[in-house]
Amino acid sequence: GPGTAPAGELLAAGAIRPASLSIPAIDVDTTVESRGTVRYGNPFTGQDVDGYGVPESMATTSWWSDGPQPGSGQMAVILGHQQAAGGAVFDRLHTLRPGDEVQLRDATGALLRLQVLGEPVTGLDKATPALSEALNGHPAGADVALVTCGGEFVEDAGTSTDNTVVFADVVG
Repeated sequence: GPGTAPAGELLAAGAIRPASLSIPAIDVDTTVESRGTVRYGNPFTGQDVDGYGVPESMATTSWWSDGPQPGSGQMAVILGHQQAAGGAVFDRLHTLRPGDEVQLRDATGALLRLQVLGEPVTGLDKATPALSEALNGHPAGADVALVTCGGEFVEDAGTSTDNTVVFADVVG
């Protein structure tokens, strides 16, 4: 049940530096890169802003290493790409449901088990502070925020119009 690991599995005893991510409900099993804060021009507002370092690959995720570690008791942020045409790690993030399992492992293989807290938060307009407001106003107990793009892809901007967030909490 929740908070238990299969025989022979090592459960993480606290905060971890994530090295891999698994979300069985949406067939995600991938590596996690450590990426810090990056400065970029917001294509919708024209302003330079600080943002999360997104993964280099469509198939991997990144942990915002300038923020809290998963399992620290504070909310960590993990990012992944989504593409309308498919082929990206978080293409189906918006389909997760409360109670779905999320697994993070560190480089030693220690397992941090989490479960989805609520329905995905979608439609967070990238031209506004909606993403930071959603993250700052996270549900009580949220230990990890899984973040991806969503909405319409705008060719001129080279990105989509909004973000989707799924919050999860540590089990056990």
